[in-house]
Amino acid sequence: MKFTEKYNVNPEFADLFTFDSEKEELEHEAKMIIFRLLSSFEKMFDRTIQKKEIAEAIKTSPSYVTQLFKGDKLINFITLAKLQKAYDFTFEIEAKKNNGDLKEKAERAVKLVQLKPKINLHSRRSDLKFNYDPIINIQDNVKAKAL
Repeated sequence: MKFTEKYNVNPEFADLFTFDSEKEELEHEAKMIIFRLLSSFEKMFDRTIQKKEIAEAIKTSPSYVTQLFKGDKLINFITLAKLQKAYDFTFEIEAKKNNGDLKEKAERAVKLVQLKPKINLHSRRSDLKFNYDPIINIQDNVKAKAL
């Protein structure tokens, strides 16, 4: 499936997602997978982690780490395993079906987490009671995630 078939893309930007060959498209997809993995790795830290620090932790050169994060080189599973060991975490790789209608999915997810608090603002703090009316459709098997 082509990128422009999977997502609604403004025609002006369509050329950015049009590939000359299947090999070129697969390389792009591989880089996107790596980007998601490395991005989730960086989010674990409460500070910006330096590429030099990562290089020292996995015993490689800072330039190689920079090439990985820029997408110039494709990361391999040995390097991912080194990152896991050095920083004591686990990558979770999960397969999901592609869904072309993300707007509908997002609207259903919002309904799952929507709560209506009922508060009597004139009550003393000790008398304050919260009643929630959750709006949940059990048939809707959508995980509420930031999209």
